[in-house]
Amino acid sequence: MKSMKLSAIVLGLAAAGAFAQAAPAADPVAAPADPAAVQPAAEPAADQKAAEEAKAAEEAKKAEEAKAAEEAKKAEEAKAAEEAKAAEEAKAEEGKTEDKGEVSAAAGSAFDMLKASMNEATSDAQMEVKFSGEVEFDAYTGDVINDDKLNHSYASTFDLNVDVKFNDKWSAFVSLEADDETTDPASVYNGAYIQYQPADFFAVRVGDLTFSEGAFKAYYGYDDPADNAAGMKEHDIRGLQIELAGLELGLGFGRGDNDWADENGGKVYDVHAAYEFDYAGQHLRPYFDYKSYQTAQHNELHAGVDAGVSIGGFAFRAVYGFHADYLGDDGDIVKGQDWTSTAHTILAEPTFEVSMFEIKTTFFYAFIDEGDNGWDDLNSGEIPEYFFLYGEPAFKFAEFIKIGIPVEYHTNTLDDDDDEAKTLNVGGRIYISPVENLEITALGMVDIAIGDNDDDTALRFGLETVYSF
Repeated sequence: MKSMKLSAIVLGLAAAGAFAQAAPAADPVAAPADPAAVQPAAEPAADQKAAEEAKAAEEAKKAEEAKAAEEAKKAEEAKAAEEAKAAEEAKAEEGKTEDKGEVSAAAGSAFDMLKASMNEATSDAQMEVKFSGEVEFDAYTGDVINDDKLNHSYASTFDLNVDVKFNDKWSAFVSLEADDETTDPASVYNGAYIQYQPADFFAVRVGDLTFSEGAFKAYYGYDDPADNAAGMKEHDIRGLQIELAGLELGLGFGRGDNDWADENGGKVYDVHAAYEFDYAGQHLRPYFDYKSYQTAQHNELHAGVDAGVSIGGFAFRAVYGFHADYLGDDGDIVKGQDWTSTAHTILAEPTFEVSMFEIKTTFFYAFIDEGDNGWDDLNSGEIPEYFFLYGEPAFKFAEFIKIGIPVEYHTNTLDDDDDEAKTLNVGGRIYISPVENLEITALGMVDIAIGDNDDDTALRFGLETVYSF
């Protein structure tokens, strides 16, 4: 009985499940209106509207970008046209400056630089300090043949230079020097200046300046322009120097040996001008220097030209110099006397070098017309003698050893009527350069008296040591 009831219950549950599965789903149309159920149907329309708006915004953006690109293109074309116009104007201006000349064109540029510098504020210094210099110590014997005892003499030099760079435009220089025929020369202040250089072709210096022209470069005996020169030995001034595209101008008061003073103070002023042309191994340098003592007709004039050419191992240099003292005097100083003295100098220095052989030569002659007061002013050492010849062939026996055989003819006087001082000097010089910037020279020379010179033949030796840093 219980089993029949259980079976009936199971059958009833199964029938109820089958009825539930067979019942149809509710009709959506018949369902009551529900806002939540309607919302999904409205969303596609909103998305479509937003897409249209985004598309319109994108098209507007593209139109704006196209408009901006068109305007940029027009601006670029206008800029290119402006640059082309400026280039044409610059080319035309360049043609004008070429007609004016290199110096005048550079002067215009330099003036513009100076004007621009006036508007610059004081800049911070970017300090750089460099030391350089040269040291020389020499020892010489006297005449080892004729002197009763073995005599000797010395010469010593010490130059110390300090270059100070403040920035790319401003710099300064100062020098100390000790130079004398002794072992302990006194060190002295040798000048200082400041420099403004905004470009390679333009510089202005103010301070202690030195000018020299037509120095002896081949002959070792007269190679210090502080003492000798075919053109003009060193003139020291305190003043102004301008360098402009090869043109050099200087103006100032004399200082040191280039000055003269009375009880009221220094009197000398000096004006210097030169132009340097240097191209492809050729150089040409005309120069002019006027020096006034501000006393009766006492002045000096130097003028001339330094020229040279270099082709391969051959080089030739020539200098013409004119030197006049008491220029323009015509009995103004001493009645009936003309103190004007003049000198015309000619220097030729051919040199040749090939492989292990080289030769240096020098020819120098001075035509001197002395004034009625003698040649005291010309006899300052600037012109060492009125005539001399020098030649020195040399052979390199190693990379750092060279032996030269100097042959020299000297008049040893400014008087071309004096035949009592002439000598023929022959000897040997050994140059040793074991390292760059160091040279040791051992020498021996025989001085043979010629002409009316009654001096005995002399033999002398020496050792010279020079290094730079």
